[in-house]
Amino acid sequence: MIVYIDVLILENVIVNFFLLYLTARTLKIEIKFVYIFISAVFGGMYTIVLVYPALFRFSSILFKLLAALIMVFIAFRCKELKLNFKILCIFILYSMVLAGMCMFIEYNNSIYENYFAIYDFSYKKLMISIMLIYMCIDRILIYVKDKKSINKFVFKVDIVLDNSVKTINAFLDTGNELREPATNLPVIVVEESIFKDIDLNVYDKFYIPYKVINGQSGVMKGIKPKCVVIHENDKSEKKDAIIAFCNKKLSEFNEYNALLSRSMTF
Repeated sequence: MIVYIDVLILENVIVNFFLLYLTARTLKIEIKFVYIFISAVFGGMYTIVLVYPALFRFSSILFKLLAALIMVFIAFRCKELKLNFKILCIFILYSMVLAGMCMFIEYNNSIYENYFAIYDFSYKKLMISIMLIYMCIDRILIYVKDKKSINKFVFKVDIVLDNSVKTINAFLDTGNELREPATNLPVIVVEESIFKDIDLNVYDKFYIPYKVINGQSGVMKGIKPKCVVIHENDKSEKKDAIIAFCNKKLSEFNEYNALLSRSMTF
């Protein structure tokens, strides 16, 4: 039998990626795709020991368990022994279930192939296709769900300036309790690029100290507009606030361009 190493490795990388992804989804653990991919590649490379006689000694059950454990460490990067053991058990369980399904399909295919109209059926291609389709659909559903969740907390806000009005989409940041020390007004953090066509030098400057969870602190510059108008469904409310400027994008996909203080909602 001719075995193409590159095809064998690629197939196993896809299978390992699917099993690790499914394990993470089952245990509801957030992991980065880059770590899953590195782990899957390691598992794919390990299959070489099954086709090279010189490396056959490394195909024992002990080495297979060790390889699975290394894959779990690479993908999940967890330091808790109990959780690692749980992840390993789920990963091995899914591997055994998938292997059993493949054997069942192959066995039935070999017996009943004369009764089917489709010949040269490849169960591996079918299984890999199902895995890829599942992961794609799952990621799409997660994205749509996250999108809906974010939209519930995004408000349309009009910033009324001296000679113009800027309309922004502000995300309700429940952890944003910033207030300007002198006026005690709540602070709305807005991307500075929104005001690129506005001469901000004509406004009085306010300085808002802040501190984030990781301990980093600093000071943001801000201005006081005439007012801000917050829209929620069919309701609108006019409020006073300080607009602080941020020189970074607040949303990767431009879903919002400002952070709204929780004290600004109705």
